[in-house]
Order: sequence, then structure tokens, then C-alpha cells
Amino acid sequence: MLARLEHRGPDEEGLANLGGASLGVRRLAIIDVLHGHQPMANESGDIFAIQNGELYNYRELRADLLRKGHSFETDSDTEILPHLYEDHGADFPRHIRGMFALAVWDARTSTLVLTRDRLGKKPLVYAETDEGVAFASEIQALLTLPLSREVDDGAIREYLSYGYVRAPATAFRSIRSLRPGHTRVYRDGREASETPYWRIAFSPKERMAEPEALERLRTAIAESVRLRLISDVPLGAFLSGGIDSSTVVAFMAQESNAAVRTYSVGFADEDYSELRYARLVADRFSTDHHEFVVEADAAAVLPMLVRHVGQPFADASIVPTYYVAKTARQHVTVALNGDGGDELFAGYTRYRAALLAGRLGAIPRPVRSAAAAVARGLPEPGWIPGARPARRFAMTLGMTNDERYRRWTGFFADDPAILGERMRDLPEPATGLDEARADAQPADGLDEMLGADLRAYLPGDLLVKMDIAAMAASLEGRSPFLDHELVELMARLPSELKLRGRTSKYLLRRLMRGVLPDEILDRSKMGFGAPIGRWLRGPLRGLVEDAVLGAPDRGYVDRRRAREVTERLFSSPTDNGLLVWNLLTLELWFRYVVEAPATAEYTSA
Repeated sequence: MLARLEHRGPDEEGLANLGGASLGVRRLAIIDVLHGHQPMANESGDIFAIQNGELYNYRELRADLLRKGHSFETDSDTEILPHLYEDHGADFPRHIRGMFALAVWDARTSTLVLTRDRLGKKPLVYAETDEGVAFASEIQALLTLPLSREVDDGAIREYLSYGYVRAPATAFRSIRSLRPGHTRVYRDGREASETPYWRIAFSPKERMAEPEALERLRTAIAESVRLRLISDVPLGAFLSGGIDSSTVVAFMAQESNAAVRTYSVGFADEDYSELRYARLVADRFSTDHHEFVVEADAAAVLPMLVRHVGQPFADASIVPTYYVAKTARQHVTVALNGDGGDELFAGYTRYRAALLAGRLGAIPRPVRSAAAAVARGLPEPGWIPGARPARRFAMTLGMTNDERYRRWTGFFADDPAILGERMRDLPEPATGLDEARADAQPADGLDEMLGADLRAYLPGDLLVKMDIAAMAASLEGRSPFLDHELVELMARLPSELKLRGRTSKYLLRRLMRGVLPDEILDRSKMGFGAPIGRWLRGPLRGLVEDAVLGAPDRGYVDRRRAREVTERLFSSPTDNGLLVWNLLTLELWFRYVVEAPATAEYTSA
């Protein structure tokens, strides 16, 4: 198992057989490089801990534990864990501020505690067997065990809808994923309980004047960035040229005595490249800037990335993310990023579209439905700027809010013909809106969507992409916007401070006006994508013909419809390729994970 995780921790391997448990870890040495060997134990040697991640408030916690009489042998953040467990039991994760997937073994009671950070930045998957429970950071490590590889059809149905599989499911029936913000406790190898220790709440709202909100936000971001600069090894930042990563770099520059190291990735295709915007920010803050241009053959790393994810995953931006991580790893071991900015500050176009749709709700539904029918009958207007999103919006006018959200976030939401026989009788996967309504106390429709994205899209897609791509390059990614205290602050602020009229990220833009170049603040949202349509029509066409058109009929995808979607991609220069990419990565997962022998060697590119 540990051999499959070497890329996540190339510096050291730790393994301890503790009677009722064996704990193993691959370490990426960042804090107390010389002495932070894992597993770590308490003074009496009967409580042990391992972790993947960073505990940003460990110095504060360590000082408090010292006052209570605990003693330490290292300055590692991991060493606080067995002592924290001694004081608080399985409730100890509430006291941690950080990103983590970790395990604590209490030899006194034969108790195993597994827990995961609040937002889901670090993965933790597990399998329950007759011999006990096995757990790891990646599915491929568990697949070295004699586990069933039976596919979970419900998970594939979710993948075909949204391009990812949400916890607690994985694409394998024998493997589960611990949900973010949850703790799972086993005694003697048997499940005792799983409980949430944190939930995002959008109410009650904090009513404050805009100047106070700006100052609260400034203080919260500055503290979050400062905490994430704790490192005994070199660190830098991913810089896309968007508002989020540019804000992180700005605060890093404020906190750093030396030039911040920044890393950007772009494409020869200027329609997808943001390098010129990244250079504006790099020049503004005099960073030590590095760039990498991804060529069309970059998707040759797909098999490796598919194996590391371990289940179907259709976010094509994992490819450029891997390459920028690989570039950064030549100079640094840690890189900060702007993940979470859209979900905190309301940056996605669909948020503005939902508000507009709400205003149009007064129009009789038959009229809206007729307009939607006309829009569906129009051809894809790829050559007219802004026409494609306008058509997509018009198509949703006759829908309910839930139907509209599903359409905006789904891959095949309006194309049920793509589903094969095994999929057709399964229920449509949940969007996350119902969970947000039940648990997050939303005050309005924007809160509902933000809550759903924080619970579903962020941990299911974006954080998987960042973790897998960065760790494949043996790089740690840190996300200042996903500090849970900052998340809680933004959730409690009223919606008009996030989305005001046509202005998304209103409060963040106000905060950074005069700090970031106006061209960064005033540009339209581009998103971090890749020219996959042109890749699939060009250098990767042979792979598509083999893995999509030549795929066996497994019952998940209608082969005739798959051929139609693929031929449309090949014939239309405006097709963005997202649907075919979804089908391609599904088939690659079957080939490189499901059907791969357990002894196959998986290495990073």
C-alpha cells in the first residue's frame, strides 16, 4: 500500500505494527524536517497518530498542551495529535485549524479514529473487511488488497451527471470515502460511529456596514495567508491571473520579506491562456515568476492521473494543474492557491443567472417554457461572443430552481439518451441543494447554491483536482480561502455583499481595488480550463477513436449516442469537447484501474 503512495511522501516511509493496528505513512517533510517522523506517540506510548496535511494552529495548541503538563520531543505538528486526543477524545478535530486526513490509534481501548478536515481538502478512503478496516489517501493503495472491484452503478450515474463521485460513495462498492468534517470511530476493527464535527451555516446573518465587512475580510484573509506561510521548506503560489489567486499573492507579498515565487500555466491557444494577466500581477508585486505552456500532447499524463484519482473524474483542468505543480516542484515544496474563492464570494456565472431567472419568474411559465423550447431548437452559436451562455440560460427559463441548477452544473442533464441500460432505472443524483437547505440554514437562493457548491462541487471536483494533481508532483497545495474561520465569516455575511447586480465577488473586488491592477478586477471571469475540444479533434483523436468509439458496451453508456456525440465533436470546431472528455475518462478508468492487475506499478510522470 505504501509503495502506491510514494508520490505523496517521497521523503520518508514510516510503519509501525501496534498489535491491534498497523499504521503506515509516506511523508512529505515540511514541518520539522529532521525530526517529524511518523507515526508519533504520546509520552506513555499508547496513543499513536499519523496524518496527511498540515495543522496551521499547531504552535498555539502545543503551547496550551505544554501548560497542561504534556511533553514533546519534536516541533512537528503531527506530535500534538496524540496529546490532543488524550485531552478531548474523538472530539479533538474541533480544535484543529488546517487541512488533514488523519488516524489516531488508542491502544488502551483498541480504538481507531479516522477524521478529515472540514472542507475536504485532504482525501481519506477506507474499506471494511472481515479482517478489519483498511484506509488510505488514494483508492489505488486500497486496491493492492484482495478487495472486490465491483463497480457501484449509482456512483457511475452520478459521474455521468456531474463528472465526479461524491463522498461517502466511491466508484467501487467495497470502498467508501469519509465525508468532509466527519469523524469515524472503530473499536476492535468494528464500526462504532460516524459523526459530523462541523457544518457550514449561513444563518444567522451578521449585519454590518460595508466598511466593517471590508476590514473583517481583510483581517481574515491576512491571518489565513500568514498561517499558511508556516513552513521549514521553500514555498510559492499558483498564479492564474484571476482575482482569487492574485489576491493570495498580494497578501503573500505583504507578509514576505523575499520575493514571492509564482507559477503559471498557459496554452498556445490564446482563447484559453491567462498568462498575460498573471504577468500583470507578477509585475505588480515583483514576484519571482515562472511559466509553463501546456502543449496538446500534455494529456499523455492522463493514465497516471486516472490511476491517482482512482475513480472516474472528468475535470480536464487536472492536466494543466498537474503541469503547473510539476513546474513549481522544481523550486518549492508548498504552493498556495486561490481555491474556494468562487464558492465563498459568489464568483460563478450561474449565481448571477439564477438571480436574473428569479426576476423573470413573474413572466407566466407557459411563455418562459415556449422561449426555452425555441432556444433548444437553435444551433450552437459558437462563433458569436456570449451567445452560447445566453442560449443555455434561455433553455432554463421554463424550469424550477432545482432543475435549472442541475442543468447548469451537469454534463448530460439535457441528454438522457446517453445513459446505457444499467443507468436508465436509477434515480437522478442529488444536486446538493436539498442538503444545503436542510443543514446550512440558507437565507436565500444564493445561499442555497453556495451551500450546495461547498458541500458537493468543491470537495467532489475542485479539491480532488488540486490534491491529486499537486501530490502527483509531490507538492503540497494550501488554500487560504478555505480556512474554516474565513468560510464561516463569509457564509454569515448578507448576499448583497457577495453578489450585487451584475458584480460578482463584490466585497472581494472592493477590498482589492487599488491593490490589484484594474485589468484584473474588471475582466470577465474566464475559469481555469483547457482547450480539450481542439486536443480531442487533433492529437488525441486516435485515443478518442480507440477509447470512446472502440469501447466495449459495458451498459453504462448508450453506444449509438456516444458515437453521435463524438462525431459531432469531430465535425464541429465550436464543440468544447466536455461530453466526449467525460466518456473518455470513464473508459480510461475501466482500463487503468478496474481491469488493471493489483500488482501493476503506478508511477508519476
